[in-house]
Amino acid sequence: MLRRITHRTTHRALWALLLALSCVSPTRAVGLYGTVRDTADQPLRGVMVTVTSASAAAPVTKVFSDGSGAFRVPDLGAGVRVNSLYVKASRLGYRQTQPAAAAVTDLRPPVSGDAAKVDFVLEPVSDVAEQVSASAWLARLPDSPQRQQVAVLCTQCHQMPSPRVKRFAATLADQPLTQRVDAWRAIIKMMRTVGIYGALQAEHAAPLSMEELAKPEQSMFSQLDEDLLAPYLAEHFPSQFDTYPVAEAARLQAPLGVTGRTVIREYPWPEGSFVRETAVVDGQVWVCDIARNRIGRLDPTSGAYLWQDVPLLGAPAPHTLVPDGVGNIWMTLLGSAGQMAARFTPANNQWRIYDGFPVGHMAHDLSPGPGYRMAFDPQGYGWATVISHNQVVGFHQDSGQVLGPFDLPLPEGENPIHVSVYGGALSPDGNYWYAQYFGEVGRFNTKTRRVDHRIELPRGSGPHRMVLDEKGLLYVSLIGAGQILVYDTAALREVERITLPDTASAPYDVMYDPARKALWMGTVNNDSLFRYDLDTRRFSEYPLAIAHLNMRIIAVDANSGDLWIANSPIPYNEPAMRRVFMVHPGDI
Repeated sequence: MLRRITHRTTHRALWALLLALSCVSPTRAVGLYGTVRDTADQPLRGVMVTVTSASAAAPVTKVFSDGSGAFRVPDLGAGVRVNSLYVKASRLGYRQTQPAAAAVTDLRPPVSGDAAKVDFVLEPVSDVAEQVSASAWLARLPDSPQRQQVAVLCTQCHQMPSPRVKRFAATLADQPLTQRVDAWRAIIKMMRTVGIYGALQAEHAAPLSMEELAKPEQSMFSQLDEDLLAPYLAEHFPSQFDTYPVAEAARLQAPLGVTGRTVIREYPWPEGSFVRETAVVDGQVWVCDIARNRIGRLDPTSGAYLWQDVPLLGAPAPHTLVPDGVGNIWMTLLGSAGQMAARFTPANNQWRIYDGFPVGHMAHDLSPGPGYRMAFDPQGYGWATVISHNQVVGFHQDSGQVLGPFDLPLPEGENPIHVSVYGGALSPDGNYWYAQYFGEVGRFNTKTRRVDHRIELPRGSGPHRMVLDEKGLLYVSLIGAGQILVYDTAALREVERITLPDTASAPYDVMYDPARKALWMGTVNNDSLFRYDLDTRRFSEYPLAIAHLNMRIIAVDANSGDLWIANSPIPYNEPAMRRVFMVHPGDI
């Protein structure tokens, strides 16, 4: 009898112990911490620890190890438990060896308070072909105007080379030169039809026929582009992508800017949407959805978007978002029905649509002033670039009166669509600056309504988007050259060219950060965000590791110092691409 009672007691005790263990198991934890070391047991700094959970508001959170190799993932939100988490560690030039599993629930980590501990071991590798950005392969081509043109033309839709381009190039390895030239010509002809302008026409504007889109004069890929680039790519584009020495990749990097306090959070945008730009207004994050004709406020605590439809029939296609400093969001409309600009006031959800613009024209960028805030000239007019016609156009913020459009200089041999007037900014003296892909940076005098100052640039430089600081210095991203042009809008002189560490990274955007006295550069051909500190004149790099990264405007939250960016490659139908992400640099 005694032995039977002892057996029962032991059995119950075992179940009680298991129950107790389950109550304090890692499934209760909502955060992670740990260390990263190499195979020689030395701490590794700057290793990205990526945590994914479909239960979290931000399904992907990334942090970095500090100088001692320690990392900590902050609270992932109410209801998130460790048994829903997957975790991995990565850094260029290293491979994770421990732990072998990614699912945290399989690791059975120890728990301290509300966080579980996971330690990583990474070993160095000499070949980083599977780790480098697309820019590393493009950087192997001879630096020339042709390579710069490849960056300007191709990276607007996707990284170059994308996985699909790599597979295509590999098929040409054993082909004679003449056949390789013909193959690249065929690709350029196809992109001429279905490239950026073709995609915009098909979705958002009065559609053109395929025959019209295939004409060089209707495309961003001109006949000259084809004649210059097809032989260049046939001769120089790599055909094998299996090996890439880590030492070669290191030459394209800047020192890491990340710390143990750096946090990246990724928020998906809905399937069927195409989120192009971000803006921060009074601490709230806004995005525009071109494909579904709406703008939305992102709630970072839930990951949900509160959408506001543009109150127009047809396809207005809201594109560029610019806050004005008093609580409004201004935007261009890519649709071609005569409405080119809109203002939305989040405080009361009120819209104002500006119309009366020429039908068939497509606006692109507005007239932000210093600090990337919507600005108006002394007569009260805002301005926009007309990407479809190489023009600028004005509209009065109160009366809505339209001025123009006004033609911009057209380089010899160019057509309005190919030259692609893109970025715009309003300098403190009230004049409007513009940038043309295959042209120049210039000043449109808003009083005389004529172009009165021009900055000529070599073909392929790719002047793109721009921002002003409080002194009137203009910073222009040169997407082809991999540089930032710094220009004094008062003295009308070039100050300098800032060359990125990776000149093939294609800087789509440059944003001035007054609190940090720094420039942020969003690239479309590299997997990192670059920072340039104006006082020290040094670059630093923030790895992002987002699939098919194609960064757009960088919105800086003046209160938190956080950066909000949309990843917007074309096509945009893969879930890993559909991301709005926040970068908390960890320095403020």
